[in-house]
Amino acid sequence: MSLNKYKTKVLSGYRITIPKEVREKFNIKIGDELEIVVESGKILIPIIKEDPVMMLAGIAEGAPTEIKGDELFLEELKRKVKSGN
Repeated sequence: MSLNKYKTKVLSGYRITIPKEVREKFNIKIGDELEIVVESGKILIPIIKEDPVMMLAGIAEGAPTEIKGDELFLEELKRKVKSGN
């Protein structure tokens, strides 16, 4: 396993910059969501990727978070059946 280290500075508003090499390697784009995980004295930043099934259904973007994916999918299907699309 390869280990690469990068140095970044905390800016006003507690913002940090993800180094270009890392952004390109992991295809991180503006607007992508990252998660902050604190584990054993380390800060990990895994990338949150949208569920491909939800993306295909066309309902992932802007979906209310309090509704589970299955419920959302069924609601979308009902709307499409009702409208004939």
